[in-house]
Amino acid sequence: MAEPKIPVVILGAGGFAVMVHEMLSARQDVLVLGSTDKALGLSERSVGEGVNLRILGDDEIVPELAEQHPGLRAVIALGPDLMDVRARLIRMLDRAGIEPIRAVHPRAAVSSLAGLGAGTVVSAGAVVSAGSQVDRHCVITIGASIDHDARLGANVFVGQGARIASYAELHDNVVVEMGASVNSRVSIGEGARVTGGAFVNTDIPDHAVVVGSPARVVRYLE
Repeated sequence: MAEPKIPVVILGAGGFAVMVHEMLSARQDVLVLGSTDKALGLSERSVGEGVNLRILGDDEIVPELAEQHPGLRAVIALGPDLMDVRARLIRMLDRAGIEPIRAVHPRAAVSSLAGLGAGTVVSAGAVVSAGSQVDRHCVITIGASIDHDARLGANVFVGQGARIASYAELHDNVVVEMGASVNSRVSIGEGARVTGGAFVNTDIPDHAVVVGSPARVVRYLE
């Protein structure tokens, strides 16, 4: 008798959610129920050409889905411009006791000696090296790399082609945008944002936005 599949809901219904759907649908042990969408499927991206996601309702339906589908797991598929929403959804999942599920592309290279938190998404071409520790609900997108012994807190978003060097530490809710680099042993404070193409060679305080090479603080997020 076949083992029952793990029911999964994807929180989000845009292009990123389509990528996550593709990763999870390739797994024989997973049944993707569909996605939640704050616009209830009416947003442009959720009904656009080539996007085939079943919209189950808005985010508030998730606890109800958990009652209908015992063992429900969830993954957040929202981008770096919605970090506050991502954090809110993490709190909702925790309150509801819904366990997150990882989504790792088969063409990602994740070391067996790395720690990868529940709910983390790792896209094609990404590298997570030995000794690195990635906390819950992180996103490591296409072609990004996490070198050995780096540390990522919870809900960290690493953009396309970004580079996190060895022994770097990124605290919770950090965004490293496309093509940015964080040098070895540098610490990035909670909620900070490293803009695209920046090179960070010194520690960055909490909630700072940095630009340039070498990176400099230009403002602070509220």
